[in-house]
Amino acid sequence: MIPITQRKMIVRLHAEGKTQQFIAGIIGCSQQMVSRWLKRYREGKTLANKPRSGRPTKLTKKNLSLLKKKIYSSVKSANADYCAVSTKQVAKLVEREIGEVYSMRHIERIMHKLGFSLITPRPQHIRHDQEKVDAFRDEFKKNFSRSMWVMN
Repeated sequence: MIPITQRKMIVRLHAEGKTQQFIAGIIGCSQQMVSRWLKRYREGKTLANKPRSGRPTKLTKKNLSLLKKKIYSSVKSANADYCAVSTKQVAKLVEREIGEVYSMRHIERIMHKLGFSLITPRPQHIRHDQEKVDAFRDEFKKNFSRSMWVMN
């Protein structure tokens, strides 16, 4: 999506006699995009964005900031050691606070939008021995003179 200022620049540069390829190179978009905006301008249409169709979201900026505060407080009170919360817990919180039921995938999108990161626990084998792993790494480093990722 090209900003309105760049759309106006496209029209101005074209009025000055510049070619569409030259304008596209300056703006940093395709020649087809320049052609589309020039055609729209010639037809007398506005350069502004058209209104989008669809149902407005119930997650307004105000609701999202309120939700973020609630999630932070519930996370810290629930488990201070890990500061983590599950997607199901957030879904219940969203349903309680906003009154909407969202899918787990949509809750993950909301969490990402709020700045949270999804962490996945990595299970360890029952016979995992950290001392043996460290000893192997030390021995491997001593006997291997170059990095494994270097290719000559």
